[in-house]
Amino acid sequence: MEIAGVNSLVTGAAAGIGRETALALARAGSHVTAVDVEAKGLAELAREASQAGLDIQTMILDVTDRAAYEALALDLKAKERLPDILVNNAGVGFLGSLFDTPVLAWERLLRINVMGVVHGCQILGPRMTATNKDSCIVNVSSAASANPAPNMAAYAATKFAVEGLSDVLAMELGHSRVNVVSVHPGVINTAIVRDTNGVSPQISAAQFESLQSYYAREGCHPSVVARAIVDGIRAGKSKIFVGPNARISALLRRLASTSIKRRLTLKLSEKLGFWRSEPSNAGLAVGQSPNPIKPMQAL
Repeated sequence: MEIAGVNSLVTGAAAGIGRETALALARAGSHVTAVDVEAKGLAELAREASQAGLDIQTMILDVTDRAAYEALALDLKAKERLPDILVNNAGVGFLGSLFDTPVLAWERLLRINVMGVVHGCQILGPRMTATNKDSCIVNVSSAASANPAPNMAAYAATKFAVEGLSDVLAMELGHSRVNVVSVHPGVINTAIVRDTNGVSPQISAAQFESLQSYYAREGCHPSVVARAIVDGIRAGKSKIFVGPNARISALLRRLASTSIKRRLTLKLSEKLGFWRSEPSNAGLAVGQSPNPIKPMQAL
């Protein structure tokens, strides 16, 4: 698919993978609409785009707000900027065991990570098929859909869902000129691992710092994912595994038994310090943790 001259929409574009993808598409000649709930990040993106002479228009959008998404689609139609490329990137994480993940956290991740993708596909997908032009829907999943780790039940569940709905949508649109791509980033150094709203109070400060250090040390820049997305759109790929450990995760899913895969993942998680195979909080009241990070903020 040609990218130059076509319209694109990128969600979650104020930072991280979304921001870099908006820039990469614009550099490839696309007319980009970048949306997010974070006005400050969008303003910084708009300034950089203007200085570089790139066509990136920014708009505030909460992907969980169906009515706002519908209104955005009408606005884009009026401006002749309905997307030929849709990048459903908006997402949040949560670190904590299944038993320690609050219902509010589950609901937040499901609303943003899953329903945000559903809204984008349902609202803009039919408009893309109706044009009978080469188009592409890019849904950002995670390497966690291939090889999840402990303390990420809610996040992994939503990313499994994104990969699953992408596979089904690809089959349902098989007769059209709309290609569907699921993207599976590995260890990417973004703000998602520094968000204290996405951490269970049962996670200690040491565990949280260990995870952040690992991502800072081993993670790649989100621009690596953005370039892979642009290349994948051009090449008509159906799945993109990119970044440290992503391809290993894909290989483990294909070649290793579930028991071996789980043992390897547990061993690595214990070595890095953000998972303990044995409870370390004996004698503490329920809900307490030694040296905890501050409690999860209101969602």
